[in-house]
Amino acid sequence: MHVILVTHSCVYTVSFYHLDHDYNSSMKQLDITSQAKSKRSDKSWYILSAGLIISVTVIFILDLQFFASTNFIRNTLNGKMLEVLSAADNFTNKFIDTMKHKLIIIDSDIPDSGSEQHVSDHFSNSNHGNCTWPPLNLQGRTPLNRTDIAIEKLDQKYTFMADGHYKPKNCTAYQKIAIVVPYRDRQLQLRIFLNNVIPRIHRQQLEFGIYIVEQTAGSLFNRGMLSNIGFVQAMKDMAYDCVVIHDLDILPEDDRNFYICGDNPIHMATKVEKFKYRVPYHSFAGGISTFSKKQYEDINGFPNQFFGWGGEDDELFARIKRSNYKMTRPFDAHGHCGSVQHSGQRTGNDRMKMLQISRKIWKQDGLTDLEYNLVEKRRKQLYVWVYADINMAKVREKLKKLNSPSRK
Repeated sequence: MHVILVTHSCVYTVSFYHLDHDYNSSMKQLDITSQAKSKRSDKSWYILSAGLIISVTVIFILDLQFFASTNFIRNTLNGKMLEVLSAADNFTNKFIDTMKHKLIIIDSDIPDSGSEQHVSDHFSNSNHGNCTWPPLNLQGRTPLNRTDIAIEKLDQKYTFMADGHYKPKNCTAYQKIAIVVPYRDRQLQLRIFLNNVIPRIHRQQLEFGIYIVEQTAGSLFNRGMLSNIGFVQAMKDMAYDCVVIHDLDILPEDDRNFYICGDNPIHMATKVEKFKYRVPYHSFAGGISTFSKKQYEDINGFPNQFFGWGGEDDELFARIKRSNYKMTRPFDAHGHCGSVQHSGQRTGNDRMKMLQISRKIWKQDGLTDLEYNLVEKRRKQLYVWVYADINMAKVREKLKKLNSPSRK
């Protein structure tokens, strides 16, 4: 910019000079006297000097303005950059504080000890080869992938899975997670479930196994009892630190909603799409809930008596309170869950009656009296298929004994 201004100024100055020179030549042709020519020559030098002075002055003024402008831009950009860096630091610190205060990590190096440690003890890269926590490759909230992909294609897509299990290769996961999914006749929803849950929990660098617990035909669907069966079958496979009871049709959208256990049971499905991304009522415990092994045993698991849709989640919430735990929602800000459409299950006709009875028999109805027939247990690439038969008549016969007047 300066070069252009200097060039223009010089051109103007030289132009003045040449105009005057041409004038002098003309005067020669008219035979002007030497005295007049001398006066005209002096005048041309005055014009040349004035032009140079004006050029230098203009350049000096413009240079001052340019310097002021660049300083203003530099200061503005620096200020904006500081704001961005400050916001990033605040976000990181807030995230770390949330994890430190609201979660614990069960020490996987001490098998069956039952001891628990606060997450702040592990909240960094460990010298013992533990996976980085929090994970570094999270993507945040992303829409569900609702594309129906054949199970064979999913096998090819998630080759890191084997026998329904995944374990990080280069580090030790902080927790081993068993995901238990009560299931019946929803093949499309199962494929969408696998294609959304597997990549999100994989990015969390957790060791995990997926258990699809299917009920045979004949009796009304019993979600609570299938959850208990899945818990028992998973713990037979390995000493999982944490069990996640997971509906097939409610799927996390955000990988910052961690599949992990804390010092109290955790409710993950806090903003569900079909409930307009909010909790329908305070004691809602449905969708996705996590329990440490000890917590699930302390509450005696789910009730076995709820056949048909509804009621078992409300009893689960009551069992948590009766066992002196709290249902916590530490990842509420990231608890967005999409809903996958499906045909509804038949509602249990006696669920309100069962809620009243469960208050009295909850310590005897659950894991402690679980009976079922294991038809088949097959390890597929992406999940372990547990096929179980539940005899509703036999379960209800137990109820009569538990609720008989002689036991009151």
